[in-house]
Amino acid sequence: MKFSKLICLPFLLIIIIFACGKKEITLLKEKELIVTPKLCYLKSADHGHGVIYSYSYDAKNQLSQIDGFPDFNFISYENGMPKKATNSFDKSYYIGFDYDTKGALSQISFVGKDSRGKAFEFKSKVYTNTKKQIETIDLLLPVFDEIVVTKMEYDSKGNTKKISLIEGGKSKTLLENLTFDDKKSPYLNTPFANVMAYFVIFSATIGAENTTYFSNKNNATSTKIYSDNGDILYSYKYEYNNEGYAIKTKVTRKAEGKEQNYDETYVYDCK
Repeated sequence: MKFSKLICLPFLLIIIIFACGKKEITLLKEKELIVTPKLCYLKSADHGHGVIYSYSYDAKNQLSQIDGFPDFNFISYENGMPKKATNSFDKSYYIGFDYDTKGALSQISFVGKDSRGKAFEFKSKVYTNTKKQIETIDLLLPVFDEIVVTKMEYDSKGNTKKISLIEGGKSKTLLENLTFDDKKSPYLNTPFANVMAYFVIFSATIGAENTTYFSNKNNATSTKIYSDNGDILYSYKYEYNNEGYAIKTKVTRKAEGKEQNYDETYVYDCK
């Protein structure tokens, strides 16, 4: 009998310790750990075909410098909005951005001198919706002979769904992003929607590339560009970092019966 008591006592202690430990574990589980997601700012982007951009930001995390883009390499701000894009290699040329009283983009101006030294100024009128998204641009560029009227449509998440050309009152689709993922675009924290709008439209107009990534919130997974030489189909497969931003893209481009594959890579500063 004495022997059995000696056995039972340690066994009882083990049960009590185990019960207390289990309670502590439960309490730890109930106390959730709040994790604040990091904001990732794009430092460099390799879009394939030798198109490589590098980005720098000011103290307010506003994009201030871009290397690798031919039109400009510096952006200045006014009241937190991009006001002027300049090229340090050609200070006679700049792109200006004007806004209405509500802070929506209302005009894009291209100011400079042509090859003969003659001054020019091309103004493009911009029409926006209640979300300050560009709906229509009467685009006038130095390389265009006349105004090109284009319309932009968006999905419920703010991604560019379609770009259309308006001619003679009729709409002609230039580019259509067919599907998107639910992850973060590399340019999500880079205010490029207004600054690069003209370039996105220009790229779609000449049927070259899909550059809507400059303004999208998520990442396009399939795209169709309508070209006079035949439609161009793009498909994209992504890899993401821990914060949900795309870090690598495998691109497949199908045009004129041929398939081309290449990679895009993105590097960030997450903080």
